[in-house]
Amino acid sequence: MLFIYRLCLGYVRVLFYGEFYEKILNLTARNRITLWDSRLVKNGIESSVSVKDFKRLKDIMKNSGIRVHILKKHGLPFKVAKNKKRAGLVLGALFFLGFLELMSGYIWVIDVEGNEYVKTETILNICREIGIEEGIKKANINPKSQRQQLLLKTDELAWASLNIEGSRLTVNVSEVQRTDKNTDAYNLKADEDGIITKIDVTNGTCVVSVGDAVKKGDLLVSGVVEESGKTKFVNSTGKIYAETAEEIFLEEKYVQINNFETGREKTRYVLELFSLKFPLYLGSVKGEYCTETDSETVKLFGTTLPIKIFEKKFTFVEKEEINLSKDELIALLKKKALAQTEKMKSETAEVLAEEFTDLGDGVSLKMKIKSVKDITVKEPMLIGEGSGE
Repeated sequence: MLFIYRLCLGYVRVLFYGEFYEKILNLTARNRITLWDSRLVKNGIESSVSVKDFKRLKDIMKNSGIRVHILKKHGLPFKVAKNKKRAGLVLGALFFLGFLELMSGYIWVIDVEGNEYVKTETILNICREIGIEEGIKKANINPKSQRQQLLLKTDELAWASLNIEGSRLTVNVSEVQRTDKNTDAYNLKADEDGIITKIDVTNGTCVVSVGDAVKKGDLLVSGVVEESGKTKFVNSTGKIYAETAEEIFLEEKYVQINNFETGREKTRYVLELFSLKFPLYLGSVKGEYCTETDSETVKLFGTTLPIKIFEKKFTFVEKEEINLSKDELIALLKKKALAQTEKMKSETAEVLAEEFTDLGDGVSLKMKIKSVKDITVKEPMLIGEGSGE
């Protein structure tokens, strides 16, 4: 806001030179004249000074041997003098500055820092419950009281603070130390139902055997190891392969609609201000098209404003109907089913059964697949699990 204030009143960038030009720093300080962004250059000192203080320099530099030269003029007074006949421009500038002053009294961005386990969205939701959200007046925020309310709403936070900087509110948190988990100790559990076919465990205590049937979530390898009468907690590692059965269900229509891009595109922009959207175009887009939308938040002098610009790109397409025969549709379904089996963790997948059903306007495929794959998934151990079950 200091920068905006200086722009409104006007300031100049000047060069002090002459004999003993360094004395200008003492002279201005003694006469309470503020200089800023001062730097030493080859032939003097460059500084910025307000128009009001610049007018006083003439008196304090008498008989000092110091001279001053204006390098550049900044601010509203100079713009007004230059554009006296452009009253609309001046009024627009004043309106804009007033708008910025109004916006600076609100919070438009809320950040969360310091969280590792507790999700940022969870903390933001709690903030909304206690009345803190984008668009709130700074004057309506009580950091001491609301930080206590935030801590009372969840047992997962040990400390919190609310820090306001410009139009940004930062919620700094510290989480409760998780002493119930040993991050170095893990069990291996089943990620799917299956029958064990191969075991390759390099660390931990295996609790299943080849031929055992397991369900998703069953313990496969425990992180609890007994050695020389002592109990140790370890990070279980290894792979356990199981034969699994999965079903794939797909359906397609005889009439397929394909979209072909014509190469013609249009872009439209929408302005969002205080959650209200204003189209920056006239008329509507007609025809068949696909759309992509991107948005950008407006920032001024590093401050995020409650303004967003949405860019919507329309790519025009032409639709073509293709009528497939039953054999062609079955081939298409098999191709899509094969693509799904290739995404499985199994290196090989065997089709046990496939069933095609005529739906009248299309065909459905129900396929049963057998595969052998590693079904292990790591899970942190709880201290005191005993056997890890």
